[in-house]
Formats: sequence, structure tokens, C-alpha cells
Amino acid sequence: MTGVVVEAGRAALGVWHLARAARPTPARAARPTPARAALPAPPHRALHGVLAVRQLGQALLVARVDTRDAHTLSALVDVLHGTSMVPLALAPRFRRFAIAQAAVALVLATAEVASVGTGRGGARGRGAVGGRR
Repeated sequence: MTGVVVEAGRAALGVWHLARAARPTPARAARPTPARAALPAPPHRALHGVLAVRQLGQALLVARVDTRDAHTLSALVDVLHGTSMVPLALAPRFRRFAIAQAAVALVLATAEVASVGTGRGGARGRGAVGGRR
């Protein structure tokens, strides 16, 4: 799997998070009563917004740089993100969200590492992914 494919998938995930953040809450859209209007925005909406910015920014930066080191750092960011979801999964309100995010982080970290290869030199050299210098 090439780094370009991984970052395109990450960008698509960022767009999906952006759409989820912008989506109106079903209860508010169905019946906008004064009591419901006073409720704060659902926390998942804010989390989707933060993740949209991170995923899109990370995809753009890593695709722009496109080196083994950039992909390795990107994998590290994904591992840290997945790890940060563990305490969030302890809260029943966020459990499903956190488990899904940890799974996505595992998939993305694995894909990033697969795009880099073993890191044992090889024909492509230290800095390039997919033959680019």
C-alpha cells in the first residue's frame, strides 16, 4: 500500500468527520422546543470537529512531505490517538465512539507502517516512499 493511498483514505475520513460535526442533532431538528434549544451541543459533535481538523491536516502534511519519517511519525500520532481513546471508553456515553476511534487508529497506524516498509534500507533509500525523493 502506498503512502498516497493511506493519506487519501485519511483525508476521506477527515471529510466524514467534518460532515458529522456539521450535521444537525436529530432531536433538535425534529422539534425545536425552548427546552431543547437551551441544551448544549452534543459532545460527539465537537469531537468530530476536532478529529476532522486533525485528520485533514495530518493527511495534507504527510502527503506533502511524503517521506518514510513523515509516515512513521504519522503512525505514531495514530497510536497515541488510539491510546488516548482508552480512558474515554470507560465513560458509557463515549464508549462506542472511543472504541471505533481506537480501531480506526489501529488500521491507519498499520497502513502507515505498511507504506514505509521494513526500514532496512532497500532500493528506495531512507527518505523516499514510493520512489520519490
